[in-house]
Amino acid sequence: MLLRVVELCRKGGHDVDVMCARVGLTPATLEEPEARVPYATAERFAEIVIEVTGDESFGLRLATDVRDVRSFDAGMLLLMASPTVRAALERMVAHQRYWGDGDRATLVATRGGSSIRYVLPGAQGAYARHADECAMAEIAIGVRVLTGAPLHPRVVRFRHRAPSSLAVHHEVFGCAMEFAAAHTELVFDDAALDTPMQHANAMFAGIFEQQVERAVARLPAVNAMSSSVRGVMRGALAAGQCTLAGTARALGVSTRTLQRRLRDEGTSFADLVDALRHETALACLERGMESGDVASLLGYADTTAFHHAFRRWTGSTPLRYTSAEPSSIEADPERPRPAD
Repeated sequence: MLLRVVELCRKGGHDVDVMCARVGLTPATLEEPEARVPYATAERFAEIVIEVTGDESFGLRLATDVRDVRSFDAGMLLLMASPTVRAALERMVAHQRYWGDGDRATLVATRGGSSIRYVLPGAQGAYARHADECAMAEIAIGVRVLTGAPLHPRVVRFRHRAPSSLAVHHEVFGCAMEFAAAHTELVFDDAALDTPMQHANAMFAGIFEQQVERAVARLPAVNAMSSSVRGVMRGALAAGQCTLAGTARALGVSTRTLQRRLRDEGTSFADLVDALRHETALACLERGMESGDVASLLGYADTTAFHHAFRRWTGSTPLRYTSAEPSSIEADPERPRPAD
């Protein structure tokens, strides 16, 4: 995905070597077939891209290269060889770790069809908006390319507010649009979902699925649900809406299922909220934010509650933490550190 971003920036005349260097990457590194970049690095790079290009439709434009067969990998070929749109979306969800860590996509049955919901772990602000728009556009365009039919969703919904111009959105989606919705999702009718793929081939699908499964098996273990929950939490903390029920709805599962899967991964919703607040607080203070602003960002009712939590995490106050010399911080073996 990042290599695609780099190439689009290059076509726009931007110095991609300088842009990559700002996050410790090079275009050559991204060209490695097995290269995988942490979401935090991807987010920093995306923020640079948004800043440099000033393109309000960057995510949508990035999605248009789904039409380029030169970008097809084994995963895309698996979807192409599937019998129907429905089968392709089911395989996309089942094998989504092939393209990135965490449960980002969920297929949810609706009346007369199904919706494909999307949440990118850790995404916030403009980055989340462009990531959501790119993901939905890739699916909408991909369905038309792989079926050879003029299929359109019933509706596309986004969590963010409507941008100033929707011209590119209308061109890409060709359907009803809703903004400031509970989920980012595309809703397809059953007729669209049952449309055959023009290159359906059971034998090829089996070969490509084996390639995808082998690639995923080589990846390090990851707690998928924990990662997805943290992604939803990042956007919900500042709004004061970081609840178990709200997170479960965003991920398309019941609260009981969410609790069970987190328990299976050796954690809990409360533990994840606390850990994310801890990590975010340290990062914000180190960037020079005032403790009152950090308290608000993390969803605390007041600064006092934040100070109590900070002392529990670090044994110190925010002021003492930010005024401490780096050497003294490193020398204190008892000082708790944020999780990796």
